[in-house]
Amino acid sequence: MAEAPDFAQTRVLLDAKFDRLRVRDRTLLQSIVAFDVFVGPQLLAVFLGLSPAAISTSLSKLKRTGLIRATPEGEVGISYRVLRDILPQSWRHPGPLEAVRMAALLIDNGDWYAIARRAELCVLAGHLEEAVGEFERAGIEAQHGGHLKDAARIFAVAVKTAKAAINDENYVRDQSSDEDWLERAAARCRSRAKTVRLKIQRASSAV
Repeated sequence: MAEAPDFAQTRVLLDAKFDRLRVRDRTLLQSIVAFDVFVGPQLLAVFLGLSPAAISTSLSKLKRTGLIRATPEGEVGISYRVLRDILPQSWRHPGPLEAVRMAALLIDNGDWYAIARRAELCVLAGHLEEAVGEFERAGIEAQHGGHLKDAARIFAVAVKTAKAAINDENYVRDQSSDEDWLERAAARCRSRAKTVRLKIQRASSAV
């Protein structure tokens, strides 16, 4: 299928901007596109072996080009959501090994947002059972922190991930009990999501 003229022009403009970047800035941009919401500037510095000052300089330059932006959470964001279809497929996601390494760097962070990011990395790396446990923990932490809408969403993702793991042809069911572990986890998260949604409804009706 031929590209629409404006789409082709956008690609040309993006390529032209990318070609004018220094090697370090190109590498940083590719890393941001690959990792997206999973990492912030500090972790990018670790992944790329660059100093925080070098990262900051490159980020400032990329922001001036309009290729990246900062999200409200303070993480590094990328405008490629708008340009997603014209960026190289190889830029979009880290491979399984990179995902595992990234998850390991987040392992000591108990914040619900970081735990959820770690769970998503586990999914990218193909470790669905581990991801379910991480999503459930992230949901619980978010709920305890009063982030009810986020908690409900995360619990729902945990249920979806558990179903995907159960349906994986390589999954070995838990034979140690009458009920499979993933099935129990899915049931717990489904119940937790329902409880959180009820709290949200009650809070809304009380206003």
